[in-house]
Amino acid sequence: MRLRADQHFPSGPSLMEDWVRRLFPASRTLAMIGGLAIAIVLLTADASRADGYTFDTGDVLRVSVIGEPSYPLEVVVDDRGSISLPMLGDVQARGLTSVVLSKAIQRAFQEQKLILDPFVKVEIGQYRPFFISGTVAHPGSYPFQPGITVRHALAIAGGFRATAVGNTEPALQIADLRSARAGLAIEEYRLKVRLARLQAESRQDKSFVAPPDPPVEFGGHLIDDIVASEQAQLDARLAAYRDDISYLDVSLERARKEADMVAATRKEREKTADIQLEELQSARSLREKGLVTNSNVMTAERAHTSYRAELSQTELQQEQAQQAMLTAESELRKKKQSYEMDLISQTQDTQVELGKIQSQIRYVADKLLFIFTYGEQRTFDDLQGSVKISIFRRDRKVAHDIIANENTEVLAGDVIEVSIAANKGFYAPDTSGTMGSPNAEGLQPSIVGQ
Repeated sequence: MRLRADQHFPSGPSLMEDWVRRLFPASRTLAMIGGLAIAIVLLTADASRADGYTFDTGDVLRVSVIGEPSYPLEVVVDDRGSISLPMLGDVQARGLTSVVLSKAIQRAFQEQKLILDPFVKVEIGQYRPFFISGTVAHPGSYPFQPGITVRHALAIAGGFRATAVGNTEPALQIADLRSARAGLAIEEYRLKVRLARLQAESRQDKSFVAPPDPPVEFGGHLIDDIVASEQAQLDARLAAYRDDISYLDVSLERARKEADMVAATRKEREKTADIQLEELQSARSLREKGLVTNSNVMTAERAHTSYRAELSQTELQQEQAQQAMLTAESELRKKKQSYEMDLISQTQDTQVELGKIQSQIRYVADKLLFIFTYGEQRTFDDLQGSVKISIFRRDRKVAHDIIANENTEVLAGDVIEVSIAANKGFYAPDTSGTMGSPNAEGLQPSIVGQ
């Protein structure tokens, strides 16, 4: 109902009825009187419960403006914190209670001179949801209800389910984890056998001793196959290495013999060259005395020059033979170093891979024990001291992370994160070198042995 600025609303019930009869036709009198009565009831109703609730994105509000054909209507608070109303447009609602928002809408009608004396009532039609995630059976969003606590929220979400993924049951997860552990145990033993083979190869042993702790998942033939495969690799690698070393040894020995032969030849030629030099000097002395002719001296000079050329050739051959010997020694040394480095690298890679596999085995064992302990739905009392609850809550300006407990009140829009911390020390390293977990609850045999 809209009033012009020059109209005044009479006071008192009888005057109100008379004013309505004059303003509206008789057919609408009863309806309007009833509407005004409803407005009075709405405005005078107890709003104490709504006063404490502030609106935010996702809330569905029911807005009533008595006498306006566009109302009542339901509107959703958008991501800007506003609602869109006929005649008024966007009105900020975030952070306001129903009473405060009602007054704000009334003022907007009056300030824009749309309705002089509006009767406005804002009610919550549907609360914005709260969200719960983590180790619960059914994470997701749920309708908010005033007064609920974390305990109620957990009940709505189906309770704890520490290991649920979709609809997977703990029993099926246990079977999958046992299967995964069996595969990891086989791979662990295979790496242990390889490590034993590499250690034997580094000592140039022709055989190795397989680890004495094959997993229970092994059949006898599988153990034999793994050991036989590694033994075949040991035989092949040792044979190839020894062939290479033998070939390089022969090459080196040949180079040494050639170098020795060239050195001996050089010595002989050096002696011959010295003799030739003495004969040349003697011929020159006799020529000076006139005892020999020049032709005799020239013959001695030609013989000495020829021996000197042969000696130079022999020196070059000796250098080449020594270089060939050094090259053969270098190739032999490089082959041994390369083989040793390859063994070291393979050993390190195997140790790293073995460490990763053993870590995965410990993780699977921990997870199995965790599922045995926490896999089914539990209560707070069952999980005392192991539950961590965080609430992400946003107010008008900032967001907060709140550490909560089962009695913390949940507000609309809260994001509840539930996690279960393993505080019982599920895994304890075994000094014997084998994987083991504590047996505090009698679960270890069923995890490892099945």
